[in-house]
Amino acid sequence: MLLTINNKSIKRVAIVNDNNAAREEMAENLFEAGLEPIIQHTHLSSIDECITNVTSKAEAAILEHHLNKGHYANFMGAEAVAQLYRQQFPSLLVTAWAEADRDNIHPFRRHIPVLIRSNQAEPETIMGGFEQCLNEFKNSYSTERKPWRTLVRIEEVHRYLEKPMVYAIVPAWNPRQVVKFPLSLFPINLQPTVKPIARFLSKVNIGATHYDDLYFTDFSIVEKPRGEYAKFLHS
Repeated sequence: MLLTINNKSIKRVAIVNDNNAAREEMAENLFEAGLEPIIQHTHLSSIDECITNVTSKAEAAILEHHLNKGHYANFMGAEAVAQLYRQQFPSLLVTAWAEADRDNIHPFRRHIPVLIRSNQAEPETIMGGFEQCLNEFKNSYSTERKPWRTLVRIEEVHRYLEKPMVYAIVPAWNPRQVVKFPLSLFPINLQPTVKPIARFLSKVNIGATHYDDLYFTDFSIVEKPRGEYAKFLHS
């Protein structure tokens, strides 16, 4: 069965996963959806090789995030999905590592429109995921994914970690919940200014229902208020 969404035809779907049982299960889900699975069995030496293989053999792709480095692949699935998204190639990240490896997935979340937990990878979910990808390529976003320019207030910065992390509040999303994301999301020239109480503007999907789904892009600093307005700094 040929799947056509918004005049985009999807028949063959590449599966990139280092676990053979998981590949076969995903193939069954695709068969049930009327799609043709194209399974990547052999080692991928680079993300570029992955992109080339996937885009030359299929019209869409499903990737696991946690790939067996050295044996099956030398990159993370999240990074590959993000690169495919930038090329407007519909791709889903289906993984059991969504929570366990959230710090490594988060830098790519802006370009991962659909992250599906492995136990939720039903045919209907997969079909809906591809539709969401194609809609975003036309700048048509779901409520949970639509970016808005909004305030981000820094609470703490942990620079001593192997992967420096920022703890912040996004008042327009939830003024009482601190969220964590990598310092690397900020442009290099702004990173020294990322300190407690500092305020930035960023594009954030404030309609997200869970902070794991939040993304942050296009940071710019907000100057501290002066004079009589300074008393509102902590408001």
